Amino acid sequence: MPIEKFENMLTDETYEEAINTAEYLLSVGGNEFCTNRWWDFGIRKDSFPVFVHNINQESNLYKSLKKTIEEKTKYIVHDGNIMLYYWTRYSYIPWHNDNVKYKGAITIYLNREWLPDHGGYFMYQDGDDIKAVLPKKNLGVFQFGSVSHATTPVNFEGDIRFTVQAFLN
Repeated sequence: MPIEKFENMLTDETYEEAINTAEYLLSVGGNEFCTNRWWDFGIRKDSFPVFVHNINQESNLYKSLKKTIEEKTKYIVHDGNIMLYYWTRYSYIPWHNDNVKYKGAITIYLNREWLPDHGGYFMYQDGDDIKAVLPKKNLGVFQFGSVSHATTPVNFEGDIRFTVQAFLN
């Protein structure tokens, strides 16, 4: 299987710190974000903005996330970057493959609640089949081995979708 799912990826303490940090940064604002505009056109196309915040490598949150990600996936966080992604309405990623640059990637869903009608599904190719994963609180999705994948757009009625993202080698 080209993905592995980790239910309750983070400890309750780390999960709460991650979602509280994401929500706090969203409300405070400042100069701590970049957007998906710097991504290659092929992986952003006409997506609405995805805001990205690099988690400070000196923070307890970063250290806890790095330890958990590396222990569970058995891969090393690439360039030490662990990011918070803020998926706005109509944001998505078209079909692509990260494994040109990386051995894999992990997404950890942070929203306390996410309904099926909100969109934002992680889709991946498994042989001839296309499969989808509904974002779910504290679910880690580890994709590896050159799996082709995409996300569906966050629908209008969906809130901002918060995720932790790290690329792995």
